[in-house]
Amino acid sequence: MAWVVIFLGSVGGLQGEPPASDAPLAELRDFFAVNGTRYLVGDFLAGTAFMLLFIPFIVFLPRGLGIVESAWSRMAAVGAAALVAVGGMATSFLDAVAIAKGDPRIDDGALTALLQANSAGIALIGLPAALVTLSIAGMLQTPGALWTAGRPTGVLRATAIVGWIATVLLVVGAAFPIDDNPRGPLWTVRFSSFVGLALLVLVTSILVLTRRPDAPAIAAGRSGAAVGARD
Repeated sequence: MAWVVIFLGSVGGLQGEPPASDAPLAELRDFFAVNGTRYLVGDFLAGTAFMLLFIPFIVFLPRGLGIVESAWSRMAAVGAAALVAVGGMATSFLDAVAIAKGDPRIDDGALTALLQANSAGIALIGLPAALVTLSIAGMLQTPGALWTAGRPTGVLRATAIVGWIATVLLVVGAAFPIDDNPRGPLWTVRFSSFVGLALLVLVTSILVLTRRPDAPAIAAGRSGAAVGARD
């Protein structure tokens, strides 16, 4: 849950919203001249939250759900690692502009290239993020995950559905550079998809924290009857 608060607070609040990639370059320079340091602090906090909170959350999630390691949990770990790596690469382009505070010595051609690289990089973030949401949804659907009386709760099913929806939105939103409008429908889909990722992590965290302390770890693929027999 702490990751959600820091991520949304740093990216959505502290950094502010840079001008769209089709905005006049002078507007972009002015933004970073005023907000360059704040933008860098936001990226630092977001990166720290991903490394120290998000990755441990994914690694320990199977135990929290009461299941053993499976293909879903391994996919989630790979997706989380790729998300951090791609995210670090993608944010570095505008971070370079923020470090320079929009210095006019960065010529217009170089600035345009950095903007285009940033768009391509942040689009790519959606794909490993989709692998994470897909894997979390799969873990939530694993027989034995947070089961009560041999059946998963309605909240558990609904949370898994959020994961499936977020996965689709993340993949579709990753195509936003194809759209000529940098704040068009695909950008909106991308924004909604990361809200879905944050919501999935938040609700899953709450489910883990409220899990029965005596719930046993169940191997993936075990039937509900087997779970009942063990209980």
